[in-house]
Amino acid sequence: MPASALTALFLAAAALPAADRAAIDASVARIYAPYRADGAEDAAWERPVFSARTAALIAEWQKVMPADEVDDLNDGDWFCLCQDWDQTKFRHAVIARRSLGKGRAEATVRLDIGFGEKRDLRMAFVREKQGWRLDDLFAAPDFPRGLQQALRETIAADRKLAR
Repeated sequence: MPASALTALFLAAAALPAADRAAIDASVARIYAPYRADGAEDAAWERPVFSARTAALIAEWQKVMPADEVDDLNDGDWFCLCQDWDQTKFRHAVIARRSLGKGRAEATVRLDIGFGEKRDLRMAFVREKQGWRLDDLFAAPDFPRGLQQALRETIAADRKLAR
């Protein structure tokens, strides 16, 4: 098969149908809506945006989380990768989307949290009964190997502290 045909095949496989692009953009918009409102009062892990697999990891982490101490995951906001933001200047933009095949997709999101600070992150989504749900989150330096891996590592560390 000629290289141009392989490239076209790859690009077609990576493209998302318009309905899925719109649904993923809407999911990202729901995640970031509280940052422009009168504050995001719910912790990121308390929001109903996660896939069943990630929600199960979060539930396990909450069981072992230290009661009176911060651990590696409960000292900042997972979605803005910050502890504070300027709600009047906060913006997000989905700058890329691609299919990962079999009901999986990825979005690259650029954040402007105000204060002249911008950052990019990747969100992995999975299609579940409720629609596109956030399955993993990748951002350096906070989650270079993903939120799921950070949850596994923090669960293990918190269990050691509890002994």
